[in-house]
Amino acid sequence: MTCSPIIRVAGLTHSIGLADEQLTILQGISFEVKPGQSLALVGASGSGKSTLLGLLAGLDLASQGDIVIAGQSLSELDEEQRAVLRARHIGFVFQSFLLLPTLTALENVMLPAELQGRSHNRERALALLEQVGLGQRTRHFPGQLSGGEQQRVAIARAFMIEPDILLADEPTGNLDHGTGAQIIELLFRLNREHGTTLVIVTHDDALAGRCERRLLMTAGRLEEQHA
Repeated sequence: MTCSPIIRVAGLTHSIGLADEQLTILQGISFEVKPGQSLALVGASGSGKSTLLGLLAGLDLASQGDIVIAGQSLSELDEEQRAVLRARHIGFVFQSFLLLPTLTALENVMLPAELQGRSHNRERALALLEQVGLGQRTRHFPGQLSGGEQQRVAIARAFMIEPDILLADEPTGNLDHGTGAQIIELLFRLNREHGTTLVIVTHDDALAGRCERRLLMTAGRLEEQHA
């Protein structure tokens, strides 16, 4: 029995207008990701990796082509419908963490579920913070946490809604080697325990090497790298 892809990208091209010309960032990209797979997007800075990640999240619409997430074509959804899809299926970990500074670690993790009106948020958020090793830091604000601790809060927040897909943009980019290694272990442990599909933009060879697949982005085009 074959498993339907949770992500399908077909003929994706994306351009932006600059003064009197169009700059093509992504060109002719097609690939599929199965549920539970881990995929690394690698390539030089400016090659289009983060742009692709944003399109997968439905934060913007591609100029041409289509992205299908969990059976739904993003091009057929309006902005509000894409937000609903994102809330149901996608967790996002940003390189800069993007925690709200006036909320505690616990409140930051609870936020996505509260925005959806879900119940029993506190218990789940506490359990996730315990999973990421921050059970004793729940009342601390982001400014009182180290970079590694903030990243772990961000990962716990991303898993709060039990996403089918986790999109992570350079999750170890701002961290020292030791903390980065802890974050890698955490991502793949949560991947195993929750069955979440991982799509990770990274320059970190150790992180890319842990993924089942590696796609190389070069000047807006994509090719699969084999071990």
